[in-house]
Amino acid sequence: MIDLGVRVEFYEQVIEGEPSKGYLGHVDRTEGYRAVAVPAVGERIMAASLRVTERKPWVPLPGPDQLVVRFVEHHLVPERDGKVPAWWDSYDEPGATVVVHISLGTSRGGELLQRMVRQFVADGWGCTGPEGSELWEYGLQAREELRR
Repeated sequence: MIDLGVRVEFYEQVIEGEPSKGYLGHVDRTEGYRAVAVPAVGERIMAASLRVTERKPWVPLPGPDQLVVRFVEHHLVPERDGKVPAWWDSYDEPGATVVVHISLGTSRGGELLQRMVRQFVADGWGCTGPEGSELWEYGLQAREELRR
């Protein structure tokens, strides 16, 4: 099995085969998923795989059931004489993060999007967006709620 990270980027408009438009923010988790292989760009992953809570209270990601992998980021670790060098201050194991794009469309705003962000943040995902954006605000609120 391969450990994967996932970043879900939200845009105003996502059309397969075209650049996404209107970046709104993202949720990401650099670890916490297992796969039999690293999906390649253009392959699909099931949106339900990204579910972070039990099925009943779960707020699904908006969009299709299958998400197209837009990018794969490989996180390499240098090796010198069979060891990670002392100067390397990052992660000790190589990894990969798959990036998918989702159009928020009518899902923007309101309680549904806030609940989805709370689910992701509670499960250890990061949530951010341009400062002052809706996703940025919801991420801050969710982290504050967890501190209480």
